[in-house]
Amino acid sequence: MGLAASQGRFLCLTARLNDLVYEGQQIAQQRLALAEESKNIAEAYNNAMNNKILQCTTPANGTQQLTYETIINQDPNTGLCMRIVDVDGNVVSLPESKYLSVSSKSTDESGNETTTTEDFKTIGAFISKYLPDLSDDEVSKCIRMDVDEFWTYYNSNYSTSNITLSVKSSLENGLKSDDERYCFDENCKDPAYLQDMLTSGQWLLQQVQNNEWESIVWQGSTMISEVYDTSDDAAAEATYEAAMKDLQKKDKLLELRLEDVETQEQSVEKQIDSTKEVISKNIESTYKTFA
Repeated sequence: MGLAASQGRFLCLTARLNDLVYEGQQIAQQRLALAEESKNIAEAYNNAMNNKILQCTTPANGTQQLTYETIINQDPNTGLCMRIVDVDGNVVSLPESKYLSVSSKSTDESGNETTTTEDFKTIGAFISKYLPDLSDDEVSKCIRMDVDEFWTYYNSNYSTSNITLSVKSSLENGLKSDDERYCFDENCKDPAYLQDMLTSGQWLLQQVQNNEWESIVWQGSTMISEVYDTSDDAAAEATYEAAMKDLQKKDKLLELRLEDVETQEQSVEKQIDSTKEVISKNIESTYKTFA
C-alpha cells in the first residue's frame, strides 16, 4: 500500500473511531438518564406507599376522610362543630355565595301548623317550582338577575302569603359575628389541599369552648387522626413494576449496543495501529532511497 493510500486509510479509521467514541458517550448518557428516571420512579413509589391522610370520626358517619364540609358542620352527629382559621386569625371559607330560601307554612290533619324551609341554589330552580306559569321572556329576564335583585323583583310582582322568600349567604351560621374577618379559598373543598394546609400549619382548627372559638391541636384530638393511606398501594405497586420492567428492557438494549460499539472500537484501534506501522515502513523505505 502506498504512502498516500495509507494516510487516507488512517484518516478514515481515525474518523470512524471518533464516531464510535461519541456514540459510546451518547449511550452512556442515555443509561445515566434511565438511572435517574429509575430513581424518580422508586421515589414516587415510596411516597405512594408511605402517604398519609387525615381521617375524622363522627357518631353518624363513623370514620371517613377529613373534609371541609365535615369540619364546619355544626351538627355533632355528622360534623366536627369546628372552623378553620389562617395564621392571621381569618376564618377560612368558600367564596361567599347567596341563595334563595323559602319558608312555607302548612297545617296537618290534626290542625297543627308546621313550617318547611327549602333552599334553592339557582333562580331558575325556584321559578320552576313556584312560578311555573311565567312566560319564556319573563323567565329569561329573571334568571339574568342576581339573587338580591330577583328577591326585590319577586316581592314587588309575585309575593304571596303562602310562602316567605328570603336571601341567605353561605357564610350564615349561628356562631358568626360581625367582627370576623374571612379568607376565601375555593380549594378548601379539596381534601388533599386541606390536609396540606393543616399539616403545614398554615391553617388551624378552632372549636367553641366557653362560648368562644378557641384553637385546638388536631394532632391530639380524639376526632381526627393521621393514618397511612393504603387505598392506592396496589395501583402504585403495579405502576412501579411496569415502569421498572420497561426501564430494564431499555437499559439492556443500550448495554448490548454499548458492547457492540466497544468491540468495534477495539477493532478500529487495531486497524489504526496496523496502518501506522505500514505508514512508518513506507516512510522508512522512501527516505532510505535518498540516504
